[in-house]
Amino acid sequence: MFTRRAPSILRFVRAFATSRPPVSPPRKLLRPYDLALQLKQLSADGNIDAAVQRLQSVPRDAQNVPAWNTMLSLCMSHKKFQLAYALFIDMKRRGFSPNISTFVTMFKGLSQIDDWSNHPKQLANAHALYHYYLAYTLSIKHHDPGNVAQLSLSPLVIYISILGAAGDFQKMFDVYFAMDQDGPHAPNKFVFTAMLRAITNQQERAGIEKTMQKCPDFELDSRLIAASIHALTRGRPADQNLALDIIAQHLGLTRPGHPDPFKLSPHLNYWTLDAALQVCLAMQKFRLCVHFMHLIMDNLDFDRPGVRSIAARSHIHKLLRAHASLAMLASPHESSQAIDALEWCLKNDAIYDIPDLRPDLRTYHFVLVTCFRTGDWEGAIKSFQLMTGIQTDSFNESEGKAPPRVQKRPEGRSLAPNVETMSFIMRTALQTKDNTKALQALWLSEYVGIDNLLQDKVAEPYYRASFARALASVIDQLLHDPRTEHRREWLASLKARAKEVVRTVGHTLRRDKSTLGTMTTLTQEDGAVSFDLVARSSKSRSN
Repeated sequence: MFTRRAPSILRFVRAFATSRPPVSPPRKLLRPYDLALQLKQLSADGNIDAAVQRLQSVPRDAQNVPAWNTMLSLCMSHKKFQLAYALFIDMKRRGFSPNISTFVTMFKGLSQIDDWSNHPKQLANAHALYHYYLAYTLSIKHHDPGNVAQLSLSPLVIYISILGAAGDFQKMFDVYFAMDQDGPHAPNKFVFTAMLRAITNQQERAGIEKTMQKCPDFELDSRLIAASIHALTRGRPADQNLALDIIAQHLGLTRPGHPDPFKLSPHLNYWTLDAALQVCLAMQKFRLCVHFMHLIMDNLDFDRPGVRSIAARSHIHKLLRAHASLAMLASPHESSQAIDALEWCLKNDAIYDIPDLRPDLRTYHFVLVTCFRTGDWEGAIKSFQLMTGIQTDSFNESEGKAPPRVQKRPEGRSLAPNVETMSFIMRTALQTKDNTKALQALWLSEYVGIDNLLQDKVAEPYYRASFARALASVIDQLLHDPRTEHRREWLASLKARAKEVVRTVGHTLRRDKSTLGTMTTLTQEDGAVSFDLVARSSKSRSN
């Protein structure tokens, strides 16, 4: 019975199969990437409105934030500013949250506007975008604080540029002072560059005085100038050159050969001068550093109130650092100029009692390293005498057979030499290859205390080793000098002790960086006068 029904069943199955419509292949869904390509093609064909319609008509699954960002960018490239802003609002209404690229796209597009007086509505849109951006960053800080990429300051930098181009300096400073004090949203060199470019460009167009007349509340803060210069110092060469322009325009420190006479700017103070000198050192423009500092030294009137706080020991250190660096380039007169700067400090401190200008141990070491690099023995012992009060010329009177005379000074006006000091003295004497100078260096070291110098475990190993090495070489030089005949046994013993010090710590080979410091050290030292100098409250500005 089964075999009789099989054919009919087969016929039924075949009939059912042939009666069904053919199955179509699955429809390919539109991807956001492909949508973005379509939008770009429509824009390239000049159909920007068709591109907008296409974006708004496709299913939501085919859309995403990058696709909307693409459309915003295309509108901005066609200078359809109002359309772009309307799409930005529509994007949010449809549930697509803007990201950092969205805000960069919008602000960058608006920054194409040259004359903001003809675009008041777009300026209002820029202000609204700024507030949306603030809300966005607050959300990121709360929900995803580790997402540094989405906390970029790029939109803010462009917005500041827009405000500067629009001449809205009060709003620009309000934005600046509303920024975080630290973290990824603290002002960086790009923020300062945007602000200072805006100020500089405004000055070139109409002058800062007219700007202040239009906006009475606007005040160019010297602390902002200092912090800006410090920030630009860490930037590219173009940023550093901008810093020099700011220094010339706002501090009055112009380059050599400038026709206008130097005048003390109201913005020139301790902080701005420090920033100006630092940028010179960072750019290795040592002559310019010397030039700037001499403009100050030649024009300061310490009898005027407030002037005594402009120049201080830290500025002198930067000047002396420049002289020491130039001495490395075989410039012959750097040591005498360094001593002139030292005497300028001593003279004005003696007259006006300025503790912040008074030389310290490091000041003298800057001068001594410059003397060493130029082989200036007379300069070295003069600096040593100014530092210690030890009368070095009494060596010639007693031929080194009696201890030197010591000048009596008020407390704190004489400094005790250490291993670093005597290392410079001994090495400078050795460099002259003159036995009399070598004897004088040995005489001074003996008076200071050779044994203590060699055994000073607290001293930096480099200077302890360099002193011992130079001492051993000086002894070799003097062994056959008839003036040392009666002391040769002592000299031989001293040489052995010096060589033992060299053997123990002599592996420490480096240049005199603890005195001069590296550029990294310079940056660290000046960190306190960088971003922290800027008053970050609108209250302080209004006072």
